[in-house]
Amino acid sequence: MANSQPPSQGFDFPYLPALLLFLFEFSELVLTSPRIRLIEASICRSHYLAHDPSVINPDGSIDESLCKLDAIQARLAHIRGWQVFFEAIPVLLLAIPWGALADRVGRKRVLAINYIGYLIHISWILVVCHPGSTMAVEWVWVSALAFVLGGGPRTANVLILALVNDTSPAKERSERFYYTYSAYLVTELIAMPAASFLMERSILLPFALALLTLGACFPVLAAVPGVVLKQEEHSHITRGDEDGDEAAAGLLDDVGEERATTIPKHTATTLTSTFRYLRDEFSKAIYDTNILLVLLGHFICPVRQELVFQILIPYTSKRFSLPISTSGLMLSVVATVNLLIYLFVLTSLTRFLRRSLPSSHVDTLTASYSSLLLAFGCFAIGLAATFPLLLVSTVVFAAGFGIRLGLLSLLTSLVDPAKIGRVYTLVTVVEGFGEMISAPVLQGLWAWGLEKGGIWRGVPWIAGAVAYAAGWWWIGKVRVKGEWREDE
Repeated sequence: MANSQPPSQGFDFPYLPALLLFLFEFSELVLTSPRIRLIEASICRSHYLAHDPSVINPDGSIDESLCKLDAIQARLAHIRGWQVFFEAIPVLLLAIPWGALADRVGRKRVLAINYIGYLIHISWILVVCHPGSTMAVEWVWVSALAFVLGGGPRTANVLILALVNDTSPAKERSERFYYTYSAYLVTELIAMPAASFLMERSILLPFALALLTLGACFPVLAAVPGVVLKQEEHSHITRGDEDGDEAAAGLLDDVGEERATTIPKHTATTLTSTFRYLRDEFSKAIYDTNILLVLLGHFICPVRQELVFQILIPYTSKRFSLPISTSGLMLSVVATVNLLIYLFVLTSLTRFLRRSLPSSHVDTLTASYSSLLLAFGCFAIGLAATFPLLLVSTVVFAAGFGIRLGLLSLLTSLVDPAKIGRVYTLVTVVEGFGEMISAPVLQGLWAWGLEKGGIWRGVPWIAGAVAYAAGWWWIGKVRVKGEWREDE
């Protein structure tokens, strides 16, 4: 960070932020399948209490095979679709103000608040859906309010990356970012098998592990060195700029730049300044067709995440009569393919293409053909009649997950380098809106497909195929007339 003193306090272990990301992501990802099963079981109990209470065990549990009725699965889709929608609201409204506050009071303090919010989030879901609970399952929606504290998991992940920047010497920064991101990929690989193993023994064990892992984040966070701002820099922060243009830019700007700390104290954490900032930036973007096309690409990026984390598990479980614990292992397939794509395929392919093509053209090709892979994968999954075909289709689908990195890299060729931080902030908001819209729409299509039966159960994937086929077409239309940054 510009004009900052060396890190103070904490242990001198360079990869503590990577460990912190691993622990937090593990506490989140290990609950992907168990959360679905817990909500499903709650819906299932209420269904059989009204129709056949004899199938409910004395401890409130119920055999999972009895929970695959279309009516139960349709209600599950409804609950989970709106759950994602409600969770996105506090993130969209408060992520930027919390980020600006983190620039003023320190990342560690805001991260600690964020973790407390996530702890409350998990605990509330357990209270509502515990086998002994009599609360209506719709009460799980209230758990979204916990993300008011700290801005939710997405904000936490960005703050951890900011910690990497704060605590890293310039010559080691890239290496540490690599290890931090690798921690995320490793977490994806091991969290799902761990969840599957624990679910076979008790649905509550993954939640206990998640809470323990989340609790371990606090001592690790305390051990991370803090960065102390010099007095003149702190004065500059609190003095600020009267127009408030930078109010929303602080967290996601290039942290090493001095402008990343010029957050007006009186406007940085207000919703009014956030909305004004977003309005101004979006109004500028719509006048540039190329930037608008890239932002449309970011708008459909969350569709792939919603299909994987919200649809793939119940779809596999219902269509092939598999327990959710087994269906959740499909996420490990996606994670493995992602790891191979990021570490080997994309790096080698882009390096080869840049020998003869401009970087912006390579980024356009990467993003557009990743979208095409997603389209083919979605279409194949929606029509897969056997489990082996589903596996192959999922591999094709996962191979397209490089779309977001391609779009982000392409965006840097389209904007002034001084405005990259603000544009990336706009990307976060656009993707947030994409998540809010895609989650209930895809879950609604899944519920409709369950009602129709047969091949119509694949309709969410067909919708994804249409979205990404369109993305392939419009991303391919992006043209960079002149790059702000010269190719090295």
